[in-house]
Amino acid sequence: MATLQESGRIALAIAVASQPIHLAWGHGSPAWDAAPQPEGNTNTGLVDEIGRRASTQVGYCRPDANGEIELASGRYTLSAEPTTFVYVKFVFAFAEAAGETIREQGIFLGTQVKAGLPAGQRYFLPADLASPGRLYALERVPAFPRNGATRQMFEYVLPF
Repeated sequence: MATLQESGRIALAIAVASQPIHLAWGHGSPAWDAAPQPEGNTNTGLVDEIGRRASTQVGYCRPDANGEIELASGRYTLSAEPTTFVYVKFVFAFAEAAGETIREQGIFLGTQVKAGLPAGQRYFLPADLASPGRLYALERVPAFPRNGATRQMFEYVLPF
């Protein structure tokens, strides 16, 4: 069997980083509050999507015990050169989904929005999508109310 090489993994990271990346969030199911449901790996979308935000920042990074990017999975440093790790950051505006209860989040690759939307629009409702793209990662989280006084930010490192 062939072994995927480091340069091949970097090629995959470059391919992912070059396409639209969005973070969607959704209501999920209120039943999850009592009995969390595992994500599984065959999902293609969220159970009840509220909206999605285009990535604020996409770049490459590498593991670094002293890195400025600190996630539950470890610490990382940004890299000017492509690596096998893609860093993505999403910053939601104050009013986006204010008052909604969030139970799930998903990273989508290749989302296509409908033509005619305002230039510079970064937050999209499901009705704004021509194609949702492909669900790369799904996370079900303990329910939290979306507070309109908070500028919500999420960071991820996608390994290849």
